[in-house]
Amino acid sequence: MSGSLSRRAVLAGVGAVAAGAVLPRAAQAASGDPLAEPLGVAISDLGPASQVLNFGNGVRVGNEIWFATRQILPTRVAAYDLTERRITKTALIPGVPGIWGIDAVGTDVFVSSYSPGLLFRVDTRTLDVTQVLDLRQEVGWNTKASPDGRIFVGTYPSARLWEYDPATGRATDHGRMDPDDTYVRDLVATDTTVYCGIGSHAGLVAYDRATGTRTDILPAELRDRTFGAVCHLAGDHLVVGISPTAEILVIDTRDTSRYQILKTPDDSFVVGITSRDDEVFYTTRPSGSLYRFRLGDSTPTLVGVPVAEASNVRLGFLDDGRLWAVQSAGGILYDLDTRTTEALDMSSPDLAPTPERPMSLCHAGDRIVVGGTLGVQVVSTEVTPAFPTFRVPFGGEAKDMEAHGGVVHMGVYTLARYLTMPADGRAVTEVARVDAAQEQTRPTSVTVDPRRGLVLMSTEPDYGRWEGALNIWDGQRFRSWRGILPDQTVQSVCPDPHGVFLGGSIVNGYGTTPTTTRAKLAYFDYRTERLAWLVEPTEGGVIVDLKLIGRVLVGMTRDGELFALDPRTREVLWRVDVGAVGGKLAVIDDRVFGTDGGRLWTVRVTRHEPTPSVLADGLNQSWFGTPEVVTDGARTLFTTRGLNLIRVDLS
Repeated sequence: MSGSLSRRAVLAGVGAVAAGAVLPRAAQAASGDPLAEPLGVAISDLGPASQVLNFGNGVRVGNEIWFATRQILPTRVAAYDLTERRITKTALIPGVPGIWGIDAVGTDVFVSSYSPGLLFRVDTRTLDVTQVLDLRQEVGWNTKASPDGRIFVGTYPSARLWEYDPATGRATDHGRMDPDDTYVRDLVATDTTVYCGIGSHAGLVAYDRATGTRTDILPAELRDRTFGAVCHLAGDHLVVGISPTAEILVIDTRDTSRYQILKTPDDSFVVGITSRDDEVFYTTRPSGSLYRFRLGDSTPTLVGVPVAEASNVRLGFLDDGRLWAVQSAGGILYDLDTRTTEALDMSSPDLAPTPERPMSLCHAGDRIVVGGTLGVQVVSTEVTPAFPTFRVPFGGEAKDMEAHGGVVHMGVYTLARYLTMPADGRAVTEVARVDAAQEQTRPTSVTVDPRRGLVLMSTEPDYGRWEGALNIWDGQRFRSWRGILPDQTVQSVCPDPHGVFLGGSIVNGYGTTPTTTRAKLAYFDYRTERLAWLVEPTEGGVIVDLKLIGRVLVGMTRDGELFALDPRTREVLWRVDVGAVGGKLAVIDDRVFGTDGGRLWTVRVTRHEPTPSVLADGLNQSWFGTPEVVTDGARTLFTTRGLNLIRVDLS
């Protein structure tokens, strides 16, 4: 098998394919794959893969609530006028996919973006937008104003604190608030001190604005948490939401040794805090609950659940005593006296649902289910749609899906949840969650083992945590094997008659530093409930997908290496490059199909090293995660071009 372990870029290129175009057989025959029958393709555009109206933060400025969009393009801020009860203003924020932080100084709104991390000023009277600061970070995670009119921004991934003075235009980088961590997750500023919630290993830093001194004031009993996630000042008391236990820390800023910790039952994240006088209100996720306590209380009181499964990332009071809160699709007003909720009408020509970057795809009969932000989009597979596209909303993000037996099985972030939806349905059901004691949060792969009636879901651990898990749903409960791949996350799963193949990732929870350099591949035996073998078949650090084709196991790495292994002998048969990025694979007979974000390629799988062929180029895909191809199992593929879903018919 001469050269069987060589890794070489061998994609045979063709030009970009327009919608409806057919790639000639001759072009495919010229690709040089001696084992392949020539394949032609006809591409049809099915329209936006997923469309949503999604808001990530907001701030009240006088009689307006300003909302900031995220994960949809173009990125905008929009003002809801409380008197006119409608959106009256919008402004475009250029060059960024979304906004995390927002606050105001006078009539100017300041927003911080992600990828790239920038700070913008929006004049709410003229709607002029000005970039005022390059944060030199991937994410400007939060933005808060101080009483003296300065803007402070906390960043990821180096946990820095920036200060911007709108009066002079001067920017100051105050450096890392924690030299060993990645997030300033939230902050709040006084005239003298900036309090920074740190993650992904929980910390709480008091930064002295005059001296630059940093003091970590997080109590010792909270050191094993992941985030000081939400910060708020209630008079002389600092109120901090702690993740992933939804605890509330209340610290007397005059003497930080004086504090209380309030427990929140049956929830995981504190996502919004506000106060009036000595009364503090906060919201939790995933339940969407609203709690209240007075400073000095030892336990909170449940007020209600304004919007189930909601994430209230910012909330405050109106002059009439009602609460306002930012929701994913807009905002709500909540009357504390009547316990009634009013959804704000966010309809506007500039704020119609907008294409978002898809997270996952699933072929389910006559439809494609597209995972996105807070729900899934359902699109007809036909060029002339058999039904109108519709959205099924729910809390969370479907990171991977598979259809089997008329049911779509979903692995949902956060909290490592398993949801199902009838393939022809319009509602999801939460079936189970991985036990919180396992500290898992983000599903990486979901598949059904039809021989045994099992659902296999791999997960990565919570922020700052180690060791992902294999989780097996047997119809009654999840059984979890955390750390089954030593020092790695289980990134991909593939069932076999007697067990399951596991592909690893050197990345553990976000905010951790890998301790290994090569992804592991293992076989978990159902009978012994242990690993039968463990190998390192690739130089790559993440095995994003695995497929068993006959007696050959094929794996795809994140950096674009396709490899084949004989699972009986664990011999690596071949390794080839298929592009700059590796994605999830589709299989038709003995062929595997994939995309690297720009090109759709195919390989015929045998024990001999193949030459991949390009079926389409110039796709310019925009994924929120791993590129993906799905198939009907016969002659049709589905993937994306830009933000649109495309159908690829093979001939």
